Amino acid sequence: MIDSIKKVDVERIYQHVMLIEGVKHPIVNPERLDEAADYIKSEFEKYGLNTNEQTFKIEGSDMTFKNIEGYIGDGSQPEILVTSHYDTTRNTPGANDNGSAVAAMLEAARVLASEENPGNVRFVSFTLEELQPTLVQLSRDKGLELGIIDEDYRYTSYHTHKMIKKFFSKVSVRLSKGKSSLESWEKSFDEIKDELTDSERKYCECIMKSRSKFTRTSWVGGLALVGSDHWVKQAIKEKREIKGVINLETIGYTSKRKNSQFLPPLMHPIIFPSYKVKARKRIGDFISVVSDKNSKELGKLFCKKCKLEGIKLPYLWARIPLRFEKIAKWLMDTLRSDHAPFWRKNIPALMITDTANFRYPYYHTEADTIDKLDFDFIMKVTQATIATVLEFSLL
Repeated sequence: MIDSIKKVDVERIYQHVMLIEGVKHPIVNPERLDEAADYIKSEFEKYGLNTNEQTFKIEGSDMTFKNIEGYIGDGSQPEILVTSHYDTTRNTPGANDNGSAVAAMLEAARVLASEENPGNVRFVSFTLEELQPTLVQLSRDKGLELGIIDEDYRYTSYHTHKMIKKFFSKVSVRLSKGKSSLESWEKSFDEIKDELTDSERKYCECIMKSRSKFTRTSWVGGLALVGSDHWVKQAIKEKREIKGVINLETIGYTSKRKNSQFLPPLMHPIIFPSYKVKARKRIGDFISVVSDKNSKELGKLFCKKCKLEGIKLPYLWARIPLRFEKIAKWLMDTLRSDHAPFWRKNIPALMITDTANFRYPYYHTEADTIDKLDFDFIMKVTQATIATVLEFSLL
C-alpha cells in the first residue's frame, strides 16, 4: 500500500486543474461543460479503464446531460465508488469547487488502474451538482425582465444586491433551525417585503415560488444534485451492489490562520474525533470526513489511512449518528454534495471536503482559481482515498 500511494504525482493533479479550470455551466458555458466531460472520459480511457456516458434530460431543457464513468473490473461484484462533480456555478472558474476533486479522482483512477488487484472500483464524475439550470434560467429571465439584473447576472443597484442577500440569509437561518422550506421562504419574505421595491418584490416572489415547493428532502435531486440523484436511481433500478462511496467535494484549500474555520450550526469541532486538528483555535488546515449512520465503518477506515506514515493528513471526522431524514431536518448543510442521494438510499458514503464556504473565502466566486489551492494537501487526500479503496475492496 505504501508503494501505491507513492505513485501519486502532484504534478499530474496540478495539470488536471489547469486544464479543466473555467466556468462549466449549462446556461452560461455549455460548451466548456461538455469539454470537461470529454476530458474526464479521455483520461479514463488513457488509463485503460472501461468507460460509459450516462445521459439524461431534465424537464424544461433541450440539453442532454451526462455523468462520466470509468471502472475497473467487470461489474459483477460489489463496487466501491470514487466520485466528484465537474460542473460549476455560473460565475466561477471552479478550481477548488470542484476541479480539485476531479483532479484527485483522476489521479486515483490512474494509480489504481496500475495495481494488480484493486478490486471493483467505479469512478464517476457527475454533472448538475449545482443548482438545477432551468430554475436558474427562470430567475435570470425574470430579473432581466424586471431590470434588476444585467446580462452578467449582476444586480443593477446596491439596494437590490443588499436586499436579495438579506432575503437568502434569512431563509438559510430558518432552514438551519429545522424550519420547513415553505415556512422559511414565506416568513423571510414577509419580514423584508416592505423594504423592497415593486421589481424586487416580484423577483423575490418568483424565486420563492420556484424553490419553496421543495421540501427538506425533495430538494436533493430536485433543486440540486440532479446528476448524482439520477445515477443512484438508475443503479437501484439495475440492482447494482455498492459497497461504499468516497465523494470528493472541494478539497483543495487550507489556511493556517486562527479562526479561519467554521462549521454548520450544531457541529462544534471539539465534539468530533480528529487528528492533528487545532479545534479550539479554529485553524482550517484539515480535511473533513463526513459520514452518516450507515457509513461509520467506511469513515473509520478513511481516517485510519489519513494517519499512515506516508500521508499524515489532519482530519476532522464529522461522524453523524443519524440517517438521511433526520440529517435533512437538522444538518442540511452536510447534504450539499453528491453523497446525499446515496445516503437517502442507505448506501454507505462519505463526503471528503475542506468544508467549502465554512473555510474557503472564494467559494462560488470569480476568485476560485488555481493559485488558491494547496496541492500537497490535495495529494494527501488522493493518497488517503487510494489507500482506503485498496483495503475496503478486501472487506
